[in-house]
Amino acid sequence: MLGFLAFFISLFSAGFTYFVWQRSARPIVTVAVKEHQSGNVAITYNLEVVNSGTIPAKNVRIMTEQGSLAAALGADATEENRQRWLACFDRVIILLRPNEPTTCAFGLTKANDTGFWKYKAVIPVTISYEDWFGSKYAEKQNIQIFSSDSFTGYSWGDPSDGAN
Repeated sequence: MLGFLAFFISLFSAGFTYFVWQRSARPIVTVAVKEHQSGNVAITYNLEVVNSGTIPAKNVRIMTEQGSLAAALGADATEENRQRWLACFDRVIILLRPNEPTTCAFGLTKANDTGFWKYKAVIPVTISYEDWFGSKYAEKQNIQIFSSDSFTGYSWGDPSDGAN
């Protein structure tokens, strides 16, 4: 009886270890809008894609619904600008190694929503990718168009911070 109990505990332990390994030994891909440069006329953005998991991700694709995307666009969303700054939704990242982010230009904002994006717009995206062993993942996430230097919109050096 004691031998059976020991066997059952070791079998449970092996199964639990495998479960934890499957959850941790995988790619975890996220995207974020990052401020590239800001000035008194516009804020320019990059879209950053990062794999914070432990193994490479393959065939990374970022998708969104056209309605959500259209609601986030500002007055300067011309066909030429859409082709340039929405190309990330038409491309596949063949290989994304752990902790080596990749970026692309992702438009700009101007006062009164006259830039490509509306400031503080939220865009729901789905990120699909595979791990090294062929398992497939699809993660839903929201990205927001705003200054990534400060999550509140205020930082030292702003004219509104009272420090100048």
